[in-house]
Amino acid sequence: MNLRPPLCPLPPPAARLASAETPVAAGCTGGSAGGVANANAEVEPWAAVDPGNPGRLLAAWQQDRWSNGGARALVVALSKDGGATWLRTLLPFSRCGGAVAGAAGDFERATDPWVDFTPGGTALVMGLAFSGAALADDSSSAMLVSRSMDGGRTWSAPATLLRDGATLFNDKNALSADTTADGWVYAVWDRLDRAGNGPTLLARSTDAGLSWEPAREIYRPTVPAGVSQTIGNRVVVLPAGAERGTLVNFFTQIDTVSGSSNSRLGVIRSTDRGLSWSAPVFIAELRMVGTRDGSSGAQVRDGGVIGSIAVAP
Repeated sequence: MNLRPPLCPLPPPAARLASAETPVAAGCTGGSAGGVANANAEVEPWAAVDPGNPGRLLAAWQQDRWSNGGARALVVALSKDGGATWLRTLLPFSRCGGAVAGAAGDFERATDPWVDFTPGGTALVMGLAFSGAALADDSSSAMLVSRSMDGGRTWSAPATLLRDGATLFNDKNALSADTTADGWVYAVWDRLDRAGNGPTLLARSTDAGLSWEPAREIYRPTVPAGVSQTIGNRVVVLPAGAERGTLVNFFTQIDTVSGSSNSRLGVIRSTDRGLSWSAPVFIAELRMVGTRDGSSGAQVRDGGVIGSIAVAP
């Protein structure tokens, strides 16, 4: 017979508000035409924990999402007390974020925020900045990164990893600090052309984001008689054992032939900190069913094409 008293469930932790009223100036469009800017809409959040100080958290999100893609700005927020209170900073990754003419962030919109800490405590934030509709004649896009040497309180001017004009569009980035080698940082994304091809690109830093090697292609998917792209690239680092320091880049590959598309999840691996990469290893087909509004039946844009990966410590 079990004579132990029943366990009393613990109350759920109190929710804390990381965001606040939009810091973007009322009426700012950054020059964008079309679409509706939804003030106080914070979407696509991402967070990281300082490995040397678990009470220090970093988060970033899109601020004031446009109805037809991107946001007016990106915001990064720092907590030094485990999430109880937050210090928010508007990033100059777009004109509405404070970028001036000719600066790295001189773009209409920003999106795809990503944050991480190096083992030594350097904080990093990455985002995509763009103007115009993707691959339109007047469009441009760039991958931008800032770093903070005081844990996320103040930030450097953004560095441009790659900037392209109308014929190429950079998209869906992720940034990962190497957990096994302080100072090594990997930024990955896909780069679409007008035909529909989208290889994976990598930019690498060996000094915690102070400088960056030129971006280069690390994987080009192909399909006979069609076009192929990756999306949702993300690098994780294996932390222990014989494969300590091995990089694994996870992605979705979309192959399109005669107007019909198939998607699958795959990885490529690097044992030399990103200099060379293996052939792809495919994990599974990605069989999305899509999302529809329960009332109207209208199709809703969702994130079903984007997978996720984690590595055990």
